[in-house]
Amino acid sequence: MQSSHFLKAAILALIVVVVFAACWEMYWRHRGFTTTYNDDKILWSHARKEVYKSAKEATVFIGPSRIKFDLDIPTWERLTGEKAIQLAIVGTSGRLILNDLADDKKFKGKLVVDATEFSWFSGGALRDRSATQTLAYFHKESPSQETSSAIDYALESKLVFLEEGKFGLNALLYGLHVPDRQGVISPPAFPKELSVSSFDRQSSFTPMFLSSERLQKIQVNNWAQRNSWIKKSETDKSLRGLKGDSLIGVFQQIKKSIDKIKSRGGEVIFVRPPSSGGYKAGEAVVYPRSEYWDKLLAYTNTPGIYYADYPETANFICPEWSHLAPKDAVTYTENLVRILKEEKGWKFKN
Repeated sequence: MQSSHFLKAAILALIVVVVFAACWEMYWRHRGFTTTYNDDKILWSHARKEVYKSAKEATVFIGPSRIKFDLDIPTWERLTGEKAIQLAIVGTSGRLILNDLADDKKFKGKLVVDATEFSWFSGGALRDRSATQTLAYFHKESPSQETSSAIDYALESKLVFLEEGKFGLNALLYGLHVPDRQGVISPPAFPKELSVSSFDRQSSFTPMFLSSERLQKIQVNNWAQRNSWIKKSETDKSLRGLKGDSLIGVFQQIKKSIDKIKSRGGEVIFVRPPSSGGYKAGEAVVYPRSEYWDKLLAYTNTPGIYYADYPETANFICPEWSHLAPKDAVTYTENLVRILKEEKGWKFKN
């Protein structure tokens, strides 16, 4: 008799959970959201395992979020006949990822490095936190975690509400408007409509974001709040990028890693993706090209592609100052492939 009560309770609980999940899923779909993948350390680790493909089969991309948005992976793979392995991590410099690839003697392929200056030369230790956690997971991932992630991928491709970065409890709480207390400033909350991520870690703006001036203004204000130091740096030079021995130290570490990759037959190139509006103006003040980009290429003896040097890529307008819209990402990628082939001498399968 008692077991019968437990069975009924279990069935009732299952019904409640299924009904709640179905309603929750329909709510977000009604709001216009579509399925996406959690762009987390687990998905990154899946991509990291593919870097051992030969240089004739794949190219690896590292850096902060700009190359994640600005490289259109389908366009790259169509034009080159090769796989694009996206290892960029939002909000990071890519320095730790570069070091990791350099120390991996089995990696001998082609590497494109997004060298956006504020992420590499700001001196902020927080920029490396995500990369540290991600690399730790990759090097210690267990077979059970790998199996669990495969199940997660199958579910995430079907259900909208499983996107933890948007609809998890922490994300929902983070998005609540709570007035700042005296002396406490909350970090900006990005719109949930901002972007989606594919299984191959392609980030792109959603149609909801691209069609809404209100959402674009919110994100512009987020960048302005997060990067308030840009304006202050116009009068306070101490807020600008790394200088002197600190900057040389970064150059030395980057060169050391690149030399390791080159010694194994690998190819490395720096790219500087586009920015516009207030972001572009602030970057010119805080990170003058002659002091950072030009010196980076010279010190490391590595070629580079700067978007402003080419008429086809010089005048993009980023919807929120920092990342390209999907249609412009296609154009940028087409020109990136062309420049790599015609000017830099890179060889591709196609």
